[in-house]
Amino acid sequence: MNRKKAFLSLLLAAALALGAFPALAQEAQADLLVIGAGISGLTAAIEAADIGIENIVLIDKLAYVGGSAFLSAGILGGYETQKTKSLDLHVDPKDMYAEQMREKHYTLDPELTWITTEKSGETIDWLIDRIGVPFLDEVGTKDGYGTLETIHQVEGGGGSMRAPYMDALAALPQIHLEIETRATSLIVEDGKVVGAVVDRNGEISEIRADAVILCTGGYSSNRELFARLHPANAVFQQSAMPGSTGDGLMMATAVGATVNNIDQLQVYLREYNDMVSQTPYLYNLFVGLEGKRFMDEKRTAQTYNQEIKDDIVAQYGRDGVDYFYAINDHAAMEMFDLVEDAQTRPGVVIADTLEALADKAGMDAEGLKQTVETWNQSVAAGADAQFGRTRSMMPIGEGPYYALQTTFFSSVCHGGIVRNALGEVVRSDGTAIPGLYASGEVTANASSNGYTISGAVTWGRIAARSAAAYITE
Repeated sequence: MNRKKAFLSLLLAAALALGAFPALAQEAQADLLVIGAGISGLTAAIEAADIGIENIVLIDKLAYVGGSAFLSAGILGGYETQKTKSLDLHVDPKDMYAEQMREKHYTLDPELTWITTEKSGETIDWLIDRIGVPFLDEVGTKDGYGTLETIHQVEGGGGSMRAPYMDALAALPQIHLEIETRATSLIVEDGKVVGAVVDRNGEISEIRADAVILCTGGYSSNRELFARLHPANAVFQQSAMPGSTGDGLMMATAVGATVNNIDQLQVYLREYNDMVSQTPYLYNLFVGLEGKRFMDEKRTAQTYNQEIKDDIVAQYGRDGVDYFYAINDHAAMEMFDLVEDAQTRPGVVIADTLEALADKAGMDAEGLKQTVETWNQSVAAGADAQFGRTRSMMPIGEGPYYALQTTFFSSVCHGGIVRNALGEVVRSDGTAIPGLYASGEVTANASSNGYTISGAVTWGRIAARSAAAYITE
């Protein structure tokens, strides 16, 4: 465990105002300790308070709460919600379940994924009725999130969930919130988890509790960790989510928890020099240093994530670099209003001819010329004979030509510590570790795209109810 801790990097975040919450003594005793104040941890704390747990400590190592959900687009899948009922829109949950399993190549836990699916509508209604999250009235499909009309979107995006969650939290004096408080290890006595050792800006102390819920997020921002867990993933850049460093994964495994799907790292297309820019989606062809295409460029990163990962790992292996180039002609750049920005954007190469473009970018000129010629023939024929692409079949026309240095960054982890249908963390033999529960991305093996946030909320409530039952018993 100490060897693993050596490469765990703690990333700092800018502080955001939270309002006043009760302070804790340096040595604290609680009924319930929730580690991680992302949306799953916030949900777990609120649910536990609602069902009668009196002394709840909620901690987060960052200077703000909400995790990745409050920074997201606020997309949640669900069926038979008050929104869908008002639209007379009905979807079979079996179809929702089947689509998630296919999308993740059947690597998800079947029992837990069904629970995520079955409770998705109830979860959205809870967010509306209990928390006050504002959703748009429209429900439908969204590119990259499956084919079923289940997608609900938070009005104003994920950031609009912050205020209602903070209002709900502030109204519950049973919950004591501490930010910039990092759990470093779990405390086990007589085989039971009874709290955690915490670090408050260098001051070490203990928070004792009758039960602990881990809601610490994934490990997509810890490249050393996800590369060690699955070496093929070392070719991907780490995400910008400051909390996703794998703390909970390592704390849980240190006390006997088992893991699964640790290779299942979802990746997203981004500029090599800008991890948040989505400009590459507006480029036409993707080519490696040989100037050759290597994938269907218009597959969405979500729906075909594993295929894209396989293609990228193979391409980087051929080139020996962790980037490729996205290619556009001048007409496409004008269409997407990118010409002016491209003049000064890092990672963009511009040239009047394909030969000059290849020379500047370090690509094989003949390979690039042949690729463009073959592509233009495919466009004229209306069929991509090489990769079967069917979307945005635009030719590469006159120059100047543009090449954008591009890569894939890690995003959501679809694996982690294993838990059962009660949210209990389990060992490799399937037995539960008494007093330890988990929800959210730290154990995200039970949802696919569109159900990540709703799943985190669903399992936060499940873990809270299970932990409450354990405490009261």
